[in-house]
Formats: sequence, C-alpha cells, structure tokens
Amino acid sequence: MQPEVLSARLLASFIFCLVLTGCSSASNSSSHTDSVSEQQTAAIGTNGELIYIQSDNVNAASYDEASMVMTVQFDSGALYEYYGVPAELWTSFVAAQPHPWSQVGYPRLVQGAIPYKRLG
Repeated sequence: MQPEVLSARLLASFIFCLVLTGCSSASNSSSHTDSVSEQQTAAIGTNGELIYIQSDNVNAASYDEASMVMTVQFDSGALYEYYGVPAELWTSFVAAQPHPWSQVGYPRLVQGAIPYKRLG
C-alpha cells in the first residue's frame, strides 16, 4: 500500500474516532444535564414525614410540597400545621438551624399570618 493512502486512511480513522468520541461526550453531557434537571425538579420537603430539627424550641418539622403544609413540633410537644407555605420558606427554615423558629418560623409563619391549626 502506498504511504499516502495509508496516511489518508489513518487520518480518516482518527477523524472517525474523534467524531464518535464527540458524540459520546455529547450524549454523556445530555445525560448529565438530564440528571441535574431531575435534581432541580426533585421534590422539596419531607412528604409530611417529621424530621429532627436542631433548635432550642423546635423538636421536629415536616413539609409536604404538594399540599404546601408545614408541620412544626415544639419541644413542649405542641404540634402545629401551617397551610399555604411556599417551598422557599421551608428551605429557609431548615437552613436556619440552630435558630429556625426565631429567624424564619416566627417572623414568616406567625407574623406573616400564615393560616395554622394546632393538632396537639
């Protein structure tokens, strides 16, 4: 085989491999984007399951994104449900540990006149 033909075939094979590798990267990139998108649209909250909250006066809390209901259980045992709570308020509440009630709960739930009901 002529050296020019061999060089041309090697070059063509190299380019073909690069194209395939590029497609694979694009596919992986797309999969990564889909994964990130799924994480961003993942449910916020606890689906109504109480979780421990590090706080001086709150023992546990939960949030159900679908119904927008946040439940707060105080150290005293009192349990309250708050209705129409935006997801952002829940994430702020959890992020405010160890002072979620004084920094977020009281000012935004109580003073914000969010409807509530005492359960126990």
